[in-house]
Order: sequence, then C-alpha cells, then structure tokens
Amino acid sequence: MSSSALILAGLAGALVVLLAGAFLRGRFRAKSALVAESDRRFQATFEQAAVGMAHLDRDGRWTRINARFCGLIGYSREELMAMTIDDIIHPLDREGDRALRRDLLAGEVEMTAAEKRYVRKDGRVIWVHVTRSAVRDAAGRPDFFISVVEEITPRKEAEARLVSGEAQYRAIFDSAVEAIAVIDADGIVQSVNRSVERVFGYGAEELVGRNIKLLMPEAIARDHDAYLARYRRTGEKAIIGIGREVIGQRRDGSHFPLDLSVAEWERDGERFFTGVMRDVSARQQAEAALRASEDNLRGLQNEFAHLARVNDLGEMAAAIAHEINQPLTAIVNFLNTGLYMTADGTTDARALEPLMQQASDQALRAGEIVRRLREFIGQGGGERRPEAAGRLIDSAMALALLDARSNGVTVERAAVPEELLVAVDAIQIQQVLANLMRNAVDAMLGAPREGEVPTLRISAAPASGDRVAFAVADNGPGIPDEIADRLFDPFVTTKANGMGMGLSLCRRLVEAHDGSIAVESVPGRGASFTFYLPLYRPVLH
Repeated sequence: MSSSALILAGLAGALVVLLAGAFLRGRFRAKSALVAESDRRFQATFEQAAVGMAHLDRDGRWTRINARFCGLIGYSREELMAMTIDDIIHPLDREGDRALRRDLLAGEVEMTAAEKRYVRKDGRVIWVHVTRSAVRDAAGRPDFFISVVEEITPRKEAEARLVSGEAQYRAIFDSAVEAIAVIDADGIVQSVNRSVERVFGYGAEELVGRNIKLLMPEAIARDHDAYLARYRRTGEKAIIGIGREVIGQRRDGSHFPLDLSVAEWERDGERFFTGVMRDVSARQQAEAALRASEDNLRGLQNEFAHLARVNDLGEMAAAIAHEINQPLTAIVNFLNTGLYMTADGTTDARALEPLMQQASDQALRAGEIVRRLREFIGQGGGERRPEAAGRLIDSAMALALLDARSNGVTVERAAVPEELLVAVDAIQIQQVLANLMRNAVDAMLGAPREGEVPTLRISAAPASGDRVAFAVADNGPGIPDEIADRLFDPFVTTKANGMGMGLSLCRRLVEAHDGSIAVESVPGRGASFTFYLPLYRPVLH
C-alpha cells in the first residue's frame, strides 16, 4: 500500500474513532439526562403523593420520608430520621409488623399489605393501611423497603360503630320478650330471636330459610303468599304499620292468640319485613277472669242495693202503713155510706155513683202505692233503659216523702223538661234519689232551724258535658266539717242510729252508671247533693 493510501486509511480510522467517541459521549450524556429526569419525576411524585411514602433500611430505620407521611404521624422529617419504625407502631401491633418484615427479607413474599395502628407524636392513635415491598440489589438481596401508608381511621371508627351497633341490635333482638322474625319479600325467614323458641317451640335452625307460614294455622297460611304478592303489586297494607291480633301455631300444632306488628325496610334495594309477636293467651285469660269478676261484682252490688232498699222500707214502714191506710179507710167509709143510703131501699142507684167512683179512686191510689213498693223492693237486673228524669224524681218522691208534708216539710219540685232523658236502671236511680230525700228530711226534722220552714228542693236539669244534674237540697243543719271529706266512705254517717252505708251505696250506683256525685254544705245553713248522669240522646233514623 502506498504512503498516501496509509495516510488516508489512518485518517479514516481516526475519523471512525472520533465519530464513535462522539457517539458514545452523546449516548452517555443522553442517558444521564434521562436518569436525572426520571429521578426528578420520582422525587416529585414521592413528595407530592396523596398518601404517605417512606423508604426503610433492613433494620427498620427511615432513609427517605415524604411530607404526607410526616403529616400523618405528626413528626418532622428530621425527628423521624432519628427513629425506627417500631417507635411509631402501636405496641400491640409491633410483633406482627416484625413478622411481615422477616417474610420480606427471607424472600417468602414480594409484597405485604396490612392494617395496623400508629401512635402520633401527640399521642393519638390512628389506623393505617400499609403496603410494603422489598427493593433488591443486583445479587437479589433485599436492599431497602418501600412503604405506602394511607390513613383509614374514619373507616375503622365507622366499622367499630357498626360492630357496636350490630352487637347492641343483637343484644336487644335476642333479649326481647316478644318473638321477632325477619323475612324477605317472599316470606322466607332470614333471622329469628330466642323468644321465638319460647313462644312457638322452634329453634332458629328450624326456621331460617323456610317460609314464615310455618308459624300460621293452615287456614291463614294458604293465603299468606298471595297477600305478599298482592302487597308487592298494589302496595295495599293489611297489617304492615298497623298491627292486629292474629292466630299463631306452635310447633306442637296448638293454636294461640298473638298480637302482631310488622315493619317494612329495605337494604341494597331488597325489601324485608320485621314481625314482632306477643303471646296474649295469658292476657285474654286475665281479661275473661276480670269480666267474670266484674259480673260477680255487679251481682253483689245489685244484691247489696236490694238489701239496702229493704232496709229503707223498714225505716219507712210507718209512713207507708199510714199512706196505704188512708185510701183503705176512705174506701171503707165510702162503701159504708153507700150501704147506709140503700138501707131503706128507696135510694136511687144513680146517687151512689159518686161514692163508688171515689171508692174506686182510692182503691187505685192504694194499688199504685203497692205497685211502687213492689218495684222499689225488686231485685233490679241492672238493665238500662231511657227514662225521663222527671218521672224518676216523681217515683222516688212517692215513696220517700210519704210523711214529709204531714211533718211540716215543704217540698219544692222544679219543673223538668219531658225530653230530658237518661239511660239507667230506674230502680237503682230511684233508690239514690229516695235515699238523698230521706236523709234531707231526717236532717231537717232532727235539728229544725228556729224561724224557718223545713224546705226540700228537688230538681233535674241539663249540665255541661252532655250530662243531667239531679239535685236534692235542704235548709237543715248542714254537714259537720270533720266528716265532710269522708261523707261517701262506708260507715260514715251523721245519724245517731245510722249504719253509714246509704251514701256509699249511692256513690257506687251513680258511678256504675258512668256518673259522679258531690255535696256542697255550709254548716248551719243546709246541704245540697248533686249527682250527674250521661244525657241520653235518641238515635234518629
């Protein structure tokens, strides 16, 4: 090869070397730039991440920490760099965290994820979710750990509340006296409480997953699915939100009454029903016993009232005998006069007619007294019928005041509208009126007030609240203050020989008619007894 060729070859080689060097230097600079850009981007991502990020060495010491992590834990970056991971982990979670780090170091796992507690600088405990992975060197040995930390305290607190609420719900659910069952829209039992076993005899495992119809008699069960389907279709409620008494069926097939209330609710778009059931067998038995007791009490009350009327008649016997004796004597006199007039056989029969008419009137008068006596002394069945208030007063006056006027008592009977009606047992209310009248007469005659005529005032009038007020007032000595508040109690009396049962009985009879009785008195100026009964209004068709 010529020298010129060698020179050219040398130049060409040198040029290649120069070009190759330039190329390699360009590639190196480009790679360095890429590395620098990648590192810059990583650093920006690391620092600006919305979650906490940190690098730890094999011993658990911090080598790199972002601002978000510092914010979560409350320590500065400088403070954390002087600490280890164990310093911020809750004591109860430290051993578990160490075990996870050992697994990463041993290469048994590539990444771990766990929920644990950190203790902030201010002492507050927070919950975090930590994802951790190991970065290995060229030889595959763990070089450092990358941790990504996200606070989950609100979620854990919500879960705790949910767990606590569920525990409270189960405690209430299982301890409730009532049997409670939850069913879905198809009537399938989802859960039951412990009282179901006590009330129905079934265990939870026998009911869950089966149709609620199992707790119903056949006559009701066969329509239950149709009812649920109709409700889903129309929204028409029969029991939901209303409640009613129904019949249940126990495991042994026996039937019993129960109160049922049903609530509807939804979860994730699905409809459920909660039924609360109470066995009311004992209540119904108690109610039946109470009704029987009340019937017996009414019977005893009627019997006692009857005995009291007989006793009252005993006290009025003299006046009754006198009152009946008057028409009987008049009848005898009229008949004797007629006999005398016809003795010579010349008297015209027409002249006897007035005598016969008067004798007949007196016989009717005696018969009316006897009729009233028979009514008053009768047992009385407690049957209530509409009665005119005025006629009740007149009937009571006819018996209670037979001898009042002859003893100088003035009786003032106020006019009472004929349409003023009450629905009562007439004999019992007449007994109340007669008792009050007799008491008033006895009080006025027993302690007459000088210069005053004993006066008895009797009335009946409409009162507020659709009631009728019956009043019996006198101008006698009144009621002593020391017994005024106890006047209607048994065995309390103002009479020297009284038993103290009359006014107590009056109150019971009035209250049995849904009424009330009261007294007003000014000692030395008389007393006024008033009792109120519901006004009867005829139903107009």
